[in-house]
Amino acid sequence: MKPYKPDLVITNCPGCTMFMDKWQYTIREMEGTVYGDNGASIPVLTYEELAGLVMGYNPWDLGLQYHMVQSEPLLRKLGIEYDPADKYKTKDGRQMPIPQNLINA
Repeated sequence: MKPYKPDLVITNCPGCTMFMDKWQYTIREMEGTVYGDNGASIPVLTYEELAGLVMGYNPWDLGLQYHMVQSEPLLRKLGIEYDPADKYKTKDGRQMPIPQNLINA
């Protein structure tokens, strides 16, 4: 990945997304290695999540807040609007649990 410096990785398999997302965290914790630019990790999305973003869906409705590698830097780069205050709220405004040990948060 290093010579190409991708902004994101797109997969067609939810299992691959989970594997590549979670293992970036594990490798960073075990070896201190990161694969993105400036010490950031690379967001990994399924093609359905990316399609939802380009169709205008709220990133939090798509569940991007529950990836280990957080997507805010990517959302900013793509010009996708989002409200950080709504990141961990349900549709009716209740607070959801906030995951710990997120990357790029």
